[in-house]
Amino acid sequence: MPREEKHPKSETESGEKELFSGIKTVTIRGRSSDLKPLLSNDKVIIYDKTLSDRLFSKGFGELVKNRLYLSLYEACLLLDEEKILVFDKNDKEITVKKLVKHAEKLNENFSVKYAVYRDLRLQRGYLTRSGLKFGCDFIVYGKSKKLGESHSKWMVHVVSEIQRMDFGEITRAARLATSVKKRMIYAIVTERGPVYYELGRKKM
Repeated sequence: MPREEKHPKSETESGEKELFSGIKTVTIRGRSSDLKPLLSNDKVIIYDKTLSDRLFSKGFGELVKNRLYLSLYEACLLLDEEKILVFDKNDKEITVKKLVKHAEKLNENFSVKYAVYRDLRLQRGYLTRSGLKFGCDFIVYGKSKKLGESHSKWMVHVVSEIQRMDFGEITRAARLATSVKKRMIYAIVTERGPVYYELGRKKM
């Protein structure tokens, strides 16, 4: 993962254009209203096959039997960028603000982690997925990588700039990253945005 640097506006815009190419907001009405993207606890379910396939090809969600299950980080990004609409079980449309509020009830640190997800995925162009299986917040692949093409390179732990960090916890995280052949990144969320630090183990 590159060191902290400022990207030209044109590069960012180009990355966003590539990420969302071919994805259009699908508005479903009438008899097909049951195909609307539905908020279900910690997931947003995409029922429309065409939209599911397009999003999955861009590295979003988990595809199960023609249904795409988006994490709340993914759903917030896509909703915020007006690429999907989201509805609750009462068929009421959900705004980004309401979706974030719902997510914060499930995870009080959601907004801090979402800032990192958005920065990595949208601004920097890295394929970013949940790191739950590896005991971290996110796992990150190289740029222009698609799921299945290669293994992830980085494990990302997210903390706010006012959060205290335990040295023992950092050591365990570094050990785990080494054991699964990944590099460990700590993303510190500041008022100006995320700052990334790579930490590792070194034998003396």
